[in-house]
Amino acid sequence: MKALIVFLALTLLCTGFIFQQGDMGRYVRAQTTLKALAEECAAGAALYFDEEAYADGHMVFNQAEGQRYIAHMVGAASLGADVEAAGAISADVFFYDDRSGYGQNVGKYGVVYHPSVVVRLTAPAKDVFRLPFFSVTSLARTAMYELPY
Repeated sequence: MKALIVFLALTLLCTGFIFQQGDMGRYVRAQTTLKALAEECAAGAALYFDEEAYADGHMVFNQAEGQRYIAHMVGAASLGADVEAAGAISADVFFYDDRSGYGQNVGKYGVVYHPSVVVRLTAPAKDVFRLPFFSVTSLARTAMYELPY
């Protein structure tokens, strides 16, 4: 009887490990997808700049076109088949250029001294993990694209 109880306990423990590993793989794939989307949004928005200001020697982003590009990219994106979304992906965009100024601290990216676009994507999702003591209901990634001189 003791062997049966130990066997069942080990089976339950190993099954929990297998579920955790599978769910962690789904979580990592969803984070990688969101990271690639954030990088694409930041790089694409940095391509829109004011040509007249650039001709005068100033780097000024065309923020309206950049926002429109990001809205188009986020609207067409999904988290993939691994994670079920619970709502739309939202984007926070910050432009740092000759008009808005430099020298601001952008968290882990440090202080900005060059024209840059920072995009933070947040995606609400249904609980990624099946085990009851883990709960992730929101995914977030931030990417920065910098145009050095």
